[in-house]
Amino acid sequence: MDITALFKAEGTHLFWARFDDKRVVGRPTGQAFEQDRSYVVVRLAEMYLGRSRTLWRKFSPLLHAFTSYDGDKQEEHAVVGPGQLQELGEANLDRVIVLNTRVAGPTPYRGGEVSVLVGLYSVPREDAAAALISTVGALAGVAGGAAATAGQLLQLVKSGVDSILGLGSTKLCLGVRDTFGVGNPLRTGFHVGIGAPESDVPTDRLWLRDGRLIAGPTPPAGSAYTGHDYFVLQLEAPDRRVDWPGLPGLSEFEGRFSEVLKDSNRDPAAKRVELGRLWPEFTEALRTSPHLTRYDAGQIANDVESDLKARLKAIDEGNPFETRAWGAEQAKPRPPEALDFAEIPQYGKGQPEVGERALAQAQF
Repeated sequence: MDITALFKAEGTHLFWARFDDKRVVGRPTGQAFEQDRSYVVVRLAEMYLGRSRTLWRKFSPLLHAFTSYDGDKQEEHAVVGPGQLQELGEANLDRVIVLNTRVAGPTPYRGGEVSVLVGLYSVPREDAAAALISTVGALAGVAGGAAATAGQLLQLVKSGVDSILGLGSTKLCLGVRDTFGVGNPLRTGFHVGIGAPESDVPTDRLWLRDGRLIAGPTPPAGSAYTGHDYFVLQLEAPDRRVDWPGLPGLSEFEGRFSEVLKDSNRDPAAKRVELGRLWPEFTEALRTSPHLTRYDAGQIANDVESDLKARLKAIDEGNPFETRAWGAEQAKPRPPEALDFAEIPQYGKGQPEVGERALAQAQF
């Protein structure tokens, strides 16, 4: 017997790869990210621990994701675990499924590199342990990227769990850092990390069906993969933000526009003049918002302009009611003065030049 063998261990290449688009069923993939048009969204599609119990001790998966943009000029991080569902109770958390959870974005893609640093942890699930995981997640969310490095933030999660719960068995099952950019194109799709040597992963039998990893000869004949610990990340590239009405610097304009529309002391012509006076302020807020791409800012400007014009026309013609889509799909009638940014439909076909014109000038 070679005694030196006791002090040696062979290295292994754990599995991390962008899943072949041909093996993805039910989700669009392969779209390239466009600078100042696409948003970056990183989503945890699924996570799984191959072993949830050892003797009397039960474990829950916890994932920490750290995303940085354009040479670490902007950073985001999030913690995901079943303990965040503590309102459902602390018992039987092994019955909780965590799927399709956004861990970063939507963040405007300004070009440059995008990096992800992800850790899948196995955390003891004794009593209050899982409930306190959400507290650790909140602490991680408060810490700013400028105050700590990615490694320090990851250590915060692990040491926070260990120290708060008095447990020394939190285990990192799989950690991955990957950078997308030159030589590694940034495009939509799924990335799968499996805590096993590449040679042990049956890639010819793995599929992604509706964001979940399955194994089988074909997707319809496949069943959930249970061979090893794993997580699935999805990269998305939407070009519109549906939550824009609540963004800082924009929400206030809903009230300001609404006041003009409701002002009984102004006739329609005077309302047009006042909306035209407010419009440059609104478009400047859109252009300078760090939360919007230039393209989306233009499309929002076009949508709001079209909607305000339709409301002015209804007021001018004495039409006391409107529909949310103004002549398209019928909805509950509402007075045209009742402006709600969240109900403004998307007008036009999304041409960039239409948005640029709306940002430059609006003729009410």
